[in-house]
Amino acid sequence: MDIQYNPKPLIAVEYPGTVLNVDEMSRTLGGKQQMFKVFKNPSKRLELKFRPSDPFCKCVHGDRFNTTNIVMKVTKRIKRKSRTSELPSEPDIQYKIEFLGVASTTYKFKSLADFQILPVSFDKDEGKYKSLLPKLVPTALHPASWLEEEMELFVPPILFSRFDFPQSTYSEAQTKMKVQEANRHLPPNIIGRGRKRRAGHAVFATFEEKKVLDKPKPEAVTQLKTYPLDVEVKKKVDVLFQERPVWSKNALQLRLKCEKSRLKYPLPCSAYYFTNGPWRTLWVRFGYDPRKDPTSKSLQVLDLRINPSIPINEKGYRPRSSYYSLPNKNTLNHTRVATIKTLDLLPTCKDDDIMDDKDMETRLLTCEYIPGQLPTARQCFYQLCDIHLEAVQKLIHQNDGQEEFCHEKDGWCLPGTIEKCRDLIMVDIQKTVQELKENEVQ
Repeated sequence: MDIQYNPKPLIAVEYPGTVLNVDEMSRTLGGKQQMFKVFKNPSKRLELKFRPSDPFCKCVHGDRFNTTNIVMKVTKRIKRKSRTSELPSEPDIQYKIEFLGVASTTYKFKSLADFQILPVSFDKDEGKYKSLLPKLVPTALHPASWLEEEMELFVPPILFSRFDFPQSTYSEAQTKMKVQEANRHLPPNIIGRGRKRRAGHAVFATFEEKKVLDKPKPEAVTQLKTYPLDVEVKKKVDVLFQERPVWSKNALQLRLKCEKSRLKYPLPCSAYYFTNGPWRTLWVRFGYDPRKDPTSKSLQVLDLRINPSIPINEKGYRPRSSYYSLPNKNTLNHTRVATIKTLDLLPTCKDDDIMDDKDMETRLLTCEYIPGQLPTARQCFYQLCDIHLEAVQKLIHQNDGQEEFCHEKDGWCLPGTIEKCRDLIMVDIQKTVQELKENEVQ
């Protein structure tokens, strides 16, 4: 057996058909020059027209894939003996294998062919359809009167099918049943009841629930035991919840000086999560109900949203990675690279050495508002006790000792207090922006 190998890299095209004539196949792909242009630009798709002479033919798109395919050419030769021989003899078969190279790039036509609108009209006299291409597309130099001749109207649609790939569909009844089973314990006025909860064993509570749990789920405790390093983090979290019964995850991350991933398993074993009300997005110690304790007023949350016209501290802003951008004809389809976070493998006692001063300052601004410094995000969740603005603190404590009712929006504060605090913070932010601009001019 004769085997030859060619190390030259190749570009392969998986043609969706049986190729009988290579020249005709190249013509359906736009010719060699058009194919070379597509090969040089990775963001373009290879277009295939089964009727290349028809300008109204909708093409099929081939997508580019990185492959490690070996292209082989197998030749089979059969030698038969003379027919004069009386006894039947087995033919002599020889195979020749030639390795043409390695195809590092392959174009595959996995999408569906689009709808085809043929330029034809029905001839009543002959009783068959006729092509309109000779009348629509001039093939020779015609006189000016050719433009004034009457012609049958042929207008192809502006938009064809919306998708290249088939979409999976589900029955509406089946979807509704899954949503009802997943969120049957939530009241009907909660927004986002159709969203499926992430995998985890945290305890979620709403403002309307009358009782709160005093212990975590057994599954959460079992899951924590499989991560010995996080058991030490859980002990530190319990100490912080003894100091303060309500915390945000950013504040805990700042106090523990650890990565947010280190709180994934210890936190559901120490506290439950409020999904709405004055303490929404906050974690509350098991057995503690802030709706029955007026002193938890300073632990309520304030949702601050900054207008895009107002600048923020972009040093702590992390834009979305380009790997999440959706691919199209003009942008590349990036391949996500797996990364290993080694910080999660280090003991908790070394977390203090990992955080530098700049990182600590940035994380401080994510959970506390400090006058004279701009927030690091356009949407911030501050606990009222972490807003270091004197006017806001006076407004919060103006009814100390006179709390009678815990409202869903303002909690133990007077009605409208949260909105007034938000306005005071925005005024202070605009003041800080003006001072920064004056300092830059000087």
